[in-house]
Amino acid sequence: MDRKNYMVIDIWKYFLLVVIVGALLLLLYLHPRQGTDYDREMVEVVIVEKEISEMDGKEIYLIHGEDRNGVQKTFQITNAALSERFEESKVFKEIKTGKYYKFKVADEETYESYYPSICGAVKLIKGFSPESSDQ
Repeated sequence: MDRKNYMVIDIWKYFLLVVIVGALLLLLYLHPRQGTDYDREMVEVVIVEKEISEMDGKEIYLIHGEDRNGVQKTFQITNAALSERFEESKVFKEIKTGKYYKFKVADEETYESYYPSICGAVKLIKGFSPESSDQ
């Protein structure tokens, strides 16, 4: 075989590689991976009380808060909801009574907890945000 034949074979190899990679990218674009997508909402509360309780032989970390309408809400801090990025006991210690926080919260079924779980975005705020006109 001469040099021209090797060049034609190389061109076909690269062309075939580009077609395969393009087909894979198109497949991923048209059928994205379906991961678990949990319903989460942002809530703003002032912390009224914190407690460590025991249920089914396990310690659970509870945060009791009150929203802008005075409605009492209880949240649980769990390692599963924090995705092992933080430890529940350390997050519990960081949250202070009498302060305003914005939490990302998931339903109790999501992480098999007893109360809605704080699952991230724990942010200390100066007070309740102004209500938007669409609420």
